[in-house]
Amino acid sequence: MKKSLIISLMVAALVCVFCLPVVIAANAPADTITMEVPAGQKATKTAVTFPHKKHVDNGLDCLVCHHKATSKDDVKGCAAEGCHTDASKAAKKDPAGFYSAFHSKKSDASCLACHKKEKKAGKAVPVGCKECHPK
Repeated sequence: MKKSLIISLMVAALVCVFCLPVVIAANAPADTITMEVPAGQKATKTAVTFPHKKHVDNGLDCLVCHHKATSKDDVKGCAAEGCHTDASKAAKKDPAGFYSAFHSKKSDASCLACHKKEKKAGKAVPVGCKECHPK
């Protein structure tokens, strides 16, 4: 009886040691994300290669950018249905529009507003069009 209990505990421990990192890694975001306009919309600039891991490693809370999520497990991409899906010219100034999600100077969830604030604080962050949208 003792022998089978010890073996069972050892097997359970080994499963945890080898499987838990795989489960955690599966939920981890990609190091970089290519941000493109929503499907079916026309792009006016090149896609942005977003250094996601760099932002996470710098301590940025996921729910600042992913402001519609209620937890880290509920996070979706910005161009996901129900978020910032309208990339039309008419929606450019609409806070729910795709362009505003990244370029609004009034929203803390916007890339440009955050980067302008960080630049003012002396940090080296991109704020020019070509720094994020290379030709």
